Amino acid sequence: MGDVFVWSGVALLVVLAALGGFALGRHVRSPRPAPAAPAATPEGLMAGLIRLAAPLDLLPGPSGEPLARCLPVSAGPEGLVCELLDSSTSLDLHPGRAVTAFFAPVRQGGRKVNAFETEVTALHSALEPPQVVLRPPRELLSVPRRRHARKRVSDPRFVHVRLWAADAETSRLFFPEAAPDIWVNAYDGRNGGENAVTDISPGGLAMEVRAALVPLGLEPGSPVVLKCSLFQFKEKQFKPYWYAGLVRGVSAPDDKLRRIAISFTAVGALDGNAPQGVRWTERITNET
Repeated sequence: MGDVFVWSGVALLVVLAALGGFALGRHVRSPRPAPAAPAATPEGLMAGLIRLAAPLDLLPGPSGEPLARCLPVSAGPEGLVCELLDSSTSLDLHPGRAVTAFFAPVRQGGRKVNAFETEVTALHSALEPPQVVLRPPRELLSVPRRRHARKRVSDPRFVHVRLWAADAETSRLFFPEAAPDIWVNAYDGRNGGENAVTDISPGGLAMEVRAALVPLGLEPGSPVVLKCSLFQFKEKQFKPYWYAGLVRGVSAPDDKLRRIAISFTAVGALDGNAPQGVRWTERITNET
């Protein structure tokens, strides 16, 4: 069963690499990738992050999807001042929001550290680039990160998704012919034109969906089935990939667009003899 998922994951990685020159990885600013230097204190580490232009990923907790990526530029009594590398993500941040900041792992006191818990104390959206101010950390943490790096999708035309709020193990739907609960298609203004996939990797994806189109009861832990169609530039056509997954996070219901983060739990292959039209192979992983 492992071979099926491995080859599917490899194929998805190849497609993501091809998309890279067209739709993925656009940032407002490209910091120099360099690990932070070891430091004896949180203050020393912050100085190292600023000196080496090392970016921070801001997550809502020790796991989940990044709310934003930022670049530390100065530190003082008011906190750690960071420039947002993608201003669209600042909508998920506000003063008082607790976040976990991740950075490139460094060794300190005989152990590797890569994160700290903090809080947003200010957000300056009118600046260019926008800035977020983080409360100075009290301690540094070692928190496992996912194995697959998410790639930001800046052009949704190349990624189409159909999502069913259904359990791949128990659903009676015949998925190849069933109408989806969520449709992401930039070319279809009636159903999926306002929806978009924002991040994708072989381990999962995140999407923004018009709030009125999110199925009732879709929440963290909900099982889903997805058909992800990725554009193949060489063949000039979309290629489908089937996945079963679990919802890992859903943004607040009062948002106009709700962000949904999903991790893949199984890979599917079309099979006309299967009751659901798809044969599933479980995905075994130890990522967080």
